[in-house]
Amino acid sequence: MGVFRSSAAASQPTKPYRAAEEALALLPNLVKLGWRLTKDPRIPIKARLFAGVAVAYAMSPFDVLPGWIPLVGQLDDILLLILALQYLMDAAGDVVVREYWEGSSDVLEVIEGLIDWGSNMVPWTVRKAVRRYLHT
Repeated sequence: MGVFRSSAAASQPTKPYRAAEEALALLPNLVKLGWRLTKDPRIPIKARLFAGVAVAYAMSPFDVLPGWIPLVGQLDDILLLILALQYLMDAAGDVVVREYWEGSSDVLEVIEGLIDWGSNMVPWTVRKAVRRYLHT
């Protein structure tokens, strides 16, 4: 094809860029969902506190993985936030989550799958400790 691309090909975003753009577009709805679930008195206080601790950890300058390592440095923050959101959603149940979700139910199902996948990336010992804390 050569060095030069046609203007039509140049205007098409690449797949990774499009996926990142779509993920960022969902971020406001995920933040709203998390915020609403932490404010809901039907959710157990321990799940809400864990979500607050996860947000505080993500915002703090202290990390298990150093922040100056590209991508890996943010990974512990992201995985902890995913784990907290999963526990909030599990504690809330489908009815309450759908009550607060502003997007389509198809998108919510995809997000739930991604959250399950992301939480499985958290080491088992961490998930076990969190589960023990939340269920005692």
